[in-house]
Amino acid sequence: MQKFDVIIAGSGACGGWACMALAQNGFKVALVEAGSHIEPFRDFHHQWPYQLPFRGAGQPGYLRRYHRGATEYNYRIMIDDADNPYTTPPDKPFRWLRSRVLGGRTLHWSRASDRFSDLEFKAASRDGYGEDWPISYADIAPYYDRVERFIGVSAAPANLPQFPDGVFLAPMPLNCAETIFSAAAQKIGFPATPRRVAQLTRTWNNRPPCHYCGNCVNGCDVGAMFSTVSTTLPPALKTGNVTLLCDSVVSHVLMNKENRASGVRYVERYTNRSVEIGASVVVLAGSSLENTRLLLNSANGGLANSSGVLGKYLMDQIGGADVTGFLPPLKDTPIRNDDGKAGGLYIPNFTNIGPKPGSSGFIRGYAMSASGGAALFPAFASGLAGFGSSYKKQVNLLYPAAARVWLSGGEMLPRKDNFVELDANVRDKWGIPVLKITCTHCDNDRRLYNDFFARAQELFRAARGEIVDAKPYLSPPGSLIHEVGTSRMGNDAKTSVLNSFCQTHDIPNLFVFGGGCFVTTGDKHPTLTMMALTARGCDLLVDLARKGDMA
Repeated sequence: MQKFDVIIAGSGACGGWACMALAQNGFKVALVEAGSHIEPFRDFHHQWPYQLPFRGAGQPGYLRRYHRGATEYNYRIMIDDADNPYTTPPDKPFRWLRSRVLGGRTLHWSRASDRFSDLEFKAASRDGYGEDWPISYADIAPYYDRVERFIGVSAAPANLPQFPDGVFLAPMPLNCAETIFSAAAQKIGFPATPRRVAQLTRTWNNRPPCHYCGNCVNGCDVGAMFSTVSTTLPPALKTGNVTLLCDSVVSHVLMNKENRASGVRYVERYTNRSVEIGASVVVLAGSSLENTRLLLNSANGGLANSSGVLGKYLMDQIGGADVTGFLPPLKDTPIRNDDGKAGGLYIPNFTNIGPKPGSSGFIRGYAMSASGGAALFPAFASGLAGFGSSYKKQVNLLYPAAARVWLSGGEMLPRKDNFVELDANVRDKWGIPVLKITCTHCDNDRRLYNDFFARAQELFRAARGEIVDAKPYLSPPGSLIHEVGTSRMGNDAKTSVLNSFCQTHDIPNLFVFGGGCFVTTGDKHPTLTMMALTARGCDLLVDLARKGDMA
């Protein structure tokens, strides 16, 4: 059996950071990734829809194998649901949007990089619902700093206690539609700021600035947006301490007689050969649900599950239908490259931040985003009546004026009856049991969404926009792709799986990095917090390993 100091399963935002941090500290690391290797200059290309066989929409029937989110541009980096199924109760849909590739979702994520505040970490102390995190903002702030300094976050200070500022590069400029929405937000008293994104506005750590090509969700070929393959993996590989194992589907964490993790078993993706490798420390750094699936599959009743809460308290964030329409001042103006950047206008949460949380009719809060202008795919055009030259003139007239306001993230309450478990009857292509996901919205989620929808229309009208579509529709859980929880952290080993450093209570040399540790989901995008927690956990791991305290 080949042996390493550390095995890391998963190469996304957390796996990439852990690999870099541990390799730079001298650990011999095996980075195990279920998906294929990626070379940005080889695999990512700028293409217009008319250059693709099916105009960017994909071959009919073929892309049905790939989940929602896959297109003719990016299907190669998205997971194939035919090989990787999951199940749900018939009346409780859940959308699990995934990719399986070196770098994971960092290759096509939205790049939104927000810090949680103590409104999230200590929410239970404010409104009495659920539990507080075992950490405060002060505990994690230095790690937010460290991550932001390394990956580069373009943003503007907002000076809002509910939306902590950080270490920023210059923000991406607002486009015309966003400028109109910003003035409208100011008029009605909504806080507003450019969206905070892990995308460069100047050269940073030997990476070039964004050139506004708009190819972000299909893979950035120059590395201007943060991803594992552009940012954390190169310095990790430079140490000479990393063995990269792609196309290797981890199925089990191996244990020894002393109740310590001793390695992992994986299945070679294209040969189905089973392989075991050993290590002194095992780190699970896949997605929240894949980490939990692996723990559930590694022991009867679940590995590191003396608390019995493994798989429980699944959360996504709340999302639904946008408010869309047109901004009259932009009609029939010159076409601009409005979707070539990652920015947008961001409206941080402004509900339930005062001394009486819940006075709005619900607890917790939400954030909104607003943008508009000409986009590569003018989605509004399919809703216009007519045909021929008059139809084309109408599309051209409205093209630069299209606008929308959407829910960036609404806090979904943690509930024990939202959970995942192994499906006893369904296995994936490699014979590994799949997850059965049971998750629904509660009344508070619905009241929060309805409040957003009313405020979104208020903002649109304040911008003097023409609303075309304002039909409320609360999306099924999973739709925002911010699934967290199921291996929550806490100080009490009887009610949590992990401690505040993402180390399992039951097995000292087993760490779980990612969104699974979240106690609440907050209204912020989760990735920056996941990476900061990974940096914090790696510091402890290094210290304990050097002291021999994990043996």
